[in-house]
Amino acid sequence: MAPINEEKLAKLIKDGVKQNIWLLFGNDIFLKDLYCDKLVKATVNESLKAFNLRVFNDEEADIGEILAATDILPVMSERTCVLVRNFPLASLRKDEIAELENGLRDMSETTVLIFFFGTINFEYGKKDFQKWTDIVNLVSKYGICAQLDKRTPERTAKMLVTRAKDRNTRISAEDARYLVDTVGGDMQTVQNEFNKVCSFADGKPVTREMIDEVCTKSIEASVFDISKCIFGGDIDRAYKLMNELLRQKTPLPAIIGAMASAFVNAYRFKLALNADRSPAEFKEAFKYYGNLSEISSFVRATKLSSLKECITVLLDADAKSKSTSTDAAILLTELTARLAAAVK
Repeated sequence: MAPINEEKLAKLIKDGVKQNIWLLFGNDIFLKDLYCDKLVKATVNESLKAFNLRVFNDEEADIGEILAATDILPVMSERTCVLVRNFPLASLRKDEIAELENGLRDMSETTVLIFFFGTINFEYGKKDFQKWTDIVNLVSKYGICAQLDKRTPERTAKMLVTRAKDRNTRISAEDARYLVDTVGGDMQTVQNEFNKVCSFADGKPVTREMIDEVCTKSIEASVFDISKCIFGGDIDRAYKLMNELLRQKTPLPAIIGAMASAFVNAYRFKLALNADRSPAEFKEAFKYYGNLSEISSFVRATKLSSLKECITVLLDADAKSKSTSTDAAILLTELTARLAAAVK
């Protein structure tokens, strides 16, 4: 069975943890931590954790010790929990994988086993991660595997609208999405910035002006604004925004990398439009979660050859940043000017 998503996992936990084998992976550390904690709390009474919760970290045990722990009976409780954090399952030998499968097949009904990958990241189904894909498929035969990737901005914004009520304030769906676009998609960052602006609002509705005043803008959001200025011909503002990133001591490679990502997405979007594909089809094909409506008119009005030239300019800037001692401000000023000239 293929891995389930966050929505299905949340429902399974809400309905009561009936399955006793779980594997959590994905690219969102906050969500993995959140649901791992929920599984443990749904399994083990807080006052009896010392007796009924066993935790293995990284490579501090072998697969035999882990499976042996799953045979220990619970104390004054219906179930015991074995939590295995960041154990390198993909590095197991064939005989160890066979041992693992036997253990999963014969798992005691009084034990809940959780494999949790907080710092180990892999992409299920990708050729480069075939061993991990095989492990996920193996565990799926006997339990539940959940892939917890970053939420879409729409889903995160919806969550903020609901959570605002708990903070004795409110925020519109549009402004919640603006906050997500401003601070980035990392859930931990979103939570921190949302709590900050709610405290600032002090019971009043959260507005965009408050978000701009209080929240720290992500480099992706800053670069998105710079890209819009370049496409729109507002070069003076583009320079100011670039200087602001430098003032914040944003690393030069991060700025160039984010710029490259923005223009590559614009290039892909242009190709999609030229092939009579809709914006929705583009977003689905490339898992693009940005706000296309803000750049759509610019991309439509820009030649494909110009966007291709922009990517060449960015490659050149990246090479210069790594091979010369040119001052970052000078390099970014030159980069902005060359991009502006390319899209005219």
